[in-house]
Amino acid sequence: MAIKHKNRPQLPLTELPENRKITFSFEYYDTSCDDYCISNQKWSKEQIKKALGRLKDISSKSFNQLRKERGVYHFYEVYWEQTIKKEGFPNPAVNHMSPFHFALLGVNRQLARVYGAYYAGTFFIVWFDLDHEIWHSLLKHT
Repeated sequence: MAIKHKNRPQLPLTELPENRKITFSFEYYDTSCDDYCISNQKWSKEQIKKALGRLKDISSKSFNQLRKERGVYHFYEVYWEQTIKKEGFPNPAVNHMSPFHFALLGVNRQLARVYGAYYAGTFFIVWFDLDHEIWHSLLKHT
């Protein structure tokens, strides 16, 4: 018989993964596909420098802040059926997490994107998409 604890301490909201600053991991970074590797010849030295600066900026935010500011960062869940990568990420372990992408503001006229998966406060970077090729967006008429 399990004992229920009425006064079990709860984590403060600021300590929940969604409220802590995002941590980046390259554990599942896909180096097998040159098209989406930041070290490929498409990326200039200046673009790489800016991209890393954007990652630094984003690491000062929490998952919840990115969701609130998703329009600014183009931070959205990935729906694989709408991309050219219908199977998802190449590593099955990362495919069991929530896939997201975000823009690297100021890099390649806002086209540059980072694709990865979010889990428990960590964003696992898989691909760098310089030309917004993985998920083409339709132009919006305003």
